[in-house]
Amino acid sequence: MVQTAASVLYVNPVSGRDSSPGTIQSPFKTLTQALRQSQTGTIIQLAPGLYRADGGEQFPIKIPTGVSVVGQGEAVIDGGGAIATTEFGRQQVSLVLADRAQLRSVTVTNPQPQGIGLWIEFGSPILVRNQIVRCQRDGIFVTDNAMPVIFENTVAENAASGLFMARQAKGEVRQNTFRKTGYGIAISDRAAPLIVGNQIVENRAGIVLSRSVSPVLRQNRIAQNQTGLWLQDSAQPDIGQSQDPGDNDLQDNSGWNLHNDTGRPLLSVGNQLNPNTVRGDVIYAASQLPDPAAVPPLLLGRVTPTPTPPAAPPEPVPPGPQLDSRFIDLVGHWAAPFVDALAEAGLVRGFLDGSFRPDVVVTRAQFAALVMAAFPGQSSQNQRVKPFADVPADFWAREVIYRAQAQGFLSGFPDNSFRPNAPMTRVQAVVALVSGLQLGRGQSAQLVIYQDRAQIPSYAIAAVAAATQRQLVVNYPVPSELRPLQSITRAETAALVYQALVTQNKFPPLRSPFIVKPVEQTLNFTDLRASSGGHWASRYIESLSKRGLISGFGDGSFQPDAPMTRAQFAALVVNAYQPQPQRTALSFRDVPPDFWAAKAIQAAYQAEFLSGFPDYTFAPDNPVLRLQVLLALVSGLSLAQRVTPQLASLTRYRDRHRIPNYAQSAIAVATQLQLVFNYPNQSELHPNRTATRAEVAAMVYQGLVIQDRAEPIASPYQVTAQS
Repeated sequence: MVQTAASVLYVNPVSGRDSSPGTIQSPFKTLTQALRQSQTGTIIQLAPGLYRADGGEQFPIKIPTGVSVVGQGEAVIDGGGAIATTEFGRQQVSLVLADRAQLRSVTVTNPQPQGIGLWIEFGSPILVRNQIVRCQRDGIFVTDNAMPVIFENTVAENAASGLFMARQAKGEVRQNTFRKTGYGIAISDRAAPLIVGNQIVENRAGIVLSRSVSPVLRQNRIAQNQTGLWLQDSAQPDIGQSQDPGDNDLQDNSGWNLHNDTGRPLLSVGNQLNPNTVRGDVIYAASQLPDPAAVPPLLLGRVTPTPTPPAAPPEPVPPGPQLDSRFIDLVGHWAAPFVDALAEAGLVRGFLDGSFRPDVVVTRAQFAALVMAAFPGQSSQNQRVKPFADVPADFWAREVIYRAQAQGFLSGFPDNSFRPNAPMTRVQAVVALVSGLQLGRGQSAQLVIYQDRAQIPSYAIAAVAAATQRQLVVNYPVPSELRPLQSITRAETAALVYQALVTQNKFPPLRSPFIVKPVEQTLNFTDLRASSGGHWASRYIESLSKRGLISGFGDGSFQPDAPMTRAQFAALVVNAYQPQPQRTALSFRDVPPDFWAAKAIQAAYQAEFLSGFPDYTFAPDNPVLRLQVLLALVSGLSLAQRVTPQLASLTRYRDRHRIPNYAQSAIAVATQLQLVFNYPNQSELHPNRTATRAEVAAMVYQGLVIQDRAEPIASPYQVTAQS
């Protein structure tokens, strides 16, 4: 199969224009326009907002073969339009999905009379983590020979059915929630899907099967409906066999938990089902399988012999990312190409339920096992290894742990322990591969790419720099965020090991927007050059970049007009000013200890740059406002001690009435110290507008000027005494 290079298109219904090129800096306004520009392999990222007909969308929206539409936040597609279907006439539909089309993390609602959310008529489209809600008929309609993968979606409050499957439809329906709908799932004709691990609750009927359907039901919870499972006509579902128990939970439905209206007996094996709540003929049989506890789970990296490296292609052009996967929970996942390539080579395995569990944390023992499978090497029989007190002789990974130590990949701790079951951190994984593969030392200048480079331990700086130079590092979702101290997941480990295999010429390179490019490819920001029209803040940005205080993105851009989050701002001010604590620490409910910016947020709080909210939250991913930036700098740098605030200085701002009373003195101080930059109009402060990366860079640089740590840079947009 010929693979096409994937591209990424961006859509923003608020700030975008359909005449734009569809980049992250200049997004399209409508999904409709992005789809016109798409081809097989294209990924379309939707910014938060409403996608409706009055905003330019043309319904029904058709997602072509192999195109992925991915929501970033609250992306809501609201609307519908008429489509002529093969067997069901004209239907009112929001989206039509073609073969291998993907829809991820999007909310879809169709308020049209008899409106249907998603229409799937052929092929194998993929639906992952969407919300299909408040459609006036069905949430998802699958017909003909379609075989979709429907995974971890919420389908709720639809008028007729959450999911309707007809004709010869098959496919997999896994780990979704169907609730508060007429029929949670309705299956008719000769459809035969696999339905596994779903929550089907609070519906008039949980699952309704009619005509000659033969679905397979496993591990579903069907509860709190009026009727749980309702069989009609000649329906013959498989809800468990003697060698394959159903493990469905049919309880707490207000009417019948199971209503068999077919006139034929139904075999039930291994289900939670009270015979007193059943209507119709049911045969209850026992499972012949042993207790599942006796079957150990498959472990990452518990593998055998090194695979034969694939032959190098004549022209090693990296293929575009293909987000289909053999693992049910990797369809549409950013790491699917890396994981599937390793699985094909026998280096990683999934679990008995067909999943890979990409977000599960990897232990040090599991990491050792995978690394030794990928890089078996040859260590000297006489090479001495350090014994570990916590790795007993019968520990499953003992051999690979000592081999990894002998080959220089891993070492223990000063207390003679290895801590095999402790999570492996991201930076430990990078250091291990650089050390074991003897990739040498890198230049610390490479680290300017990472916004959170201050978190890189000193012992790891050279190794991380070398890994960056060799393109080992894969950072999702933001390439410039290394998150070195976070535990590494199975997906991240697979991507890192794959890239290490690429450096050894054992695997061909893949294209991914999340592979970090070396610094020489990203330092001269493409969107700040004169050839790109320049930018008013380019000198401030370049100056901070040279100091290693701020960085751009993997595509060579800086994205000066993009917003900056509160967490990113905290990391920047801590990195720039190295402040001392002025108050005791405070825990924020929405900043877990392993959050990438947790230490920076705490340092910024203790230094009085930033505070949280009354409910003890920090909102780290919310955009920081211009007012908040100025207040933070005045407070954290103690600027009120330098000048006496003159409120008359605020009269230069035409929108001064928008400055809150509590902030007027601080804004006056910022104005008097020339900390304020107003682009494009000096007289408009816009205090409550989201601060851009460029505006924050200019203000933070001016803070360094005030501290006599940087030379002044003149700008026509800097508010001065003569303004």
